[in-house]
Amino acid sequence: MKKLVWMGSLFYLLMGFIKVTVASIITVLLPLYDRVYTDAGALIFIEFGASIFGMLIQPWLANRMSKKAMLHIGAWGVAASYLMIAFLPSWPLLLAGFAAAGFLGGIIESVIAAVILEGLQSNAAVAMSRLEVAFGVGSLLLPLTIGVLIVDGLWNYALFGIAAYCVFLSLFVRFTRFGDAEALFRPAHKNEVPNAVPAGAASSGPVGAVVAAAATNHPSARLKRVLRSPGALMLPVFVLLFFFYGATDIGLVNYLPSLMLETGMADAATAPISVTVFWAAMIAGRMFAGYEAEKLGYRKYLFIHWGGMVVLLSLFALNRSAAVGYVLIVLLGLTLSGLYVVTLVYAKTLMPRNIARNTSILMAGCAVGGGLFSVTAGRMLDALPASYVQWTMAGIAMLSLLTYVVYAKERRVESAAKLAQA
Repeated sequence: MKKLVWMGSLFYLLMGFIKVTVASIITVLLPLYDRVYTDAGALIFIEFGASIFGMLIQPWLANRMSKKAMLHIGAWGVAASYLMIAFLPSWPLLLAGFAAAGFLGGIIESVIAAVILEGLQSNAAVAMSRLEVAFGVGSLLLPLTIGVLIVDGLWNYALFGIAAYCVFLSLFVRFTRFGDAEALFRPAHKNEVPNAVPAGAASSGPVGAVVAAAATNHPSARLKRVLRSPGALMLPVFVLLFFFYGATDIGLVNYLPSLMLETGMADAATAPISVTVFWAAMIAGRMFAGYEAEKLGYRKYLFIHWGGMVVLLSLFALNRSAAVGYVLIVLLGLTLSGLYVVTLVYAKTLMPRNIARNTSILMAGCAVGGGLFSVTAGRMLDALPASYVQWTMAGIAMLSLLTYVVYAKERRVESAAKLAQA
């Protein structure tokens, strides 16, 4: 299983590169193509939408081809896309290149998450936090690398490097054997297990077994099972949680410099440092998030960190001191660092069936929340004071905490009812 985690970390490093590529080179691209920031917004939206589509289509593809095949296609496809972008094609081809990279990156990200969650029955939060550390490292390294190369006009060399790294990843998957975990890469239909005979059928004899099976497969019976299934109610709740998380996390990453600048906590030269500080805190927090979650328990960990996010975002909205602002950014990075992976692992423990499908839906929910809030926050900053965006993020954090508290309360009631019936 160590090889599985290593593979996941290497691919998540690539995901970190992909997620920040547009933001890292947009200031160079716009003058080259004689474009404005509206065009930049369209570019980001196209890549974002393509990524969501890739996440959602991955379970359908997983039923028809092996996950290794998807990783090979994804890696080589991203390599081809980045090579095309590096050679600065026409604007429509540039859009197509970023859309292809986003789409294939969405497939890769959801494949890796599904494989790790299905393969690791214990310490899954620790393993996923390691993947998120690799993601954070990629998101931190690429902007710094491109910033250095821009000085000499060689920024596109970073894209050549990413393309070469994609080829390495494909070769790594091709020549690495994962032992018992190889079964995780097979098409989903080859791993399906026939439904068990309903309880009590054996004692009723052959006729009783047939009658019980027929009753279980009746359409009305299937509908009742779906409605009574915990996963039928859990999935919408977790989708909502990921939607809220995406809005706050991606909103902070995209607009921290603008918020620091507009509120007077930083000037134009120092405002971009806030994102670097935030990512450094995220990486540090992710190194320990899994262990903390396993020690405290997922439910308690999530309550503490969702609550902490509300408090810190509220203080950030009230604060106007630069020093205090950076302290709050560090604390926000540490608080948010494990929320994504721990919530994902907690969802997996509560919904052990259809892990690949549920993982893709939850990740897409996070992406949708981040995309919608990024668009909304941009318009708010054009028309309203920056504090409105800050308080909106604090309000979204409060909604996520309330959603989680209400859900946890219902879970306790359900557990108590089951114990009483027993």
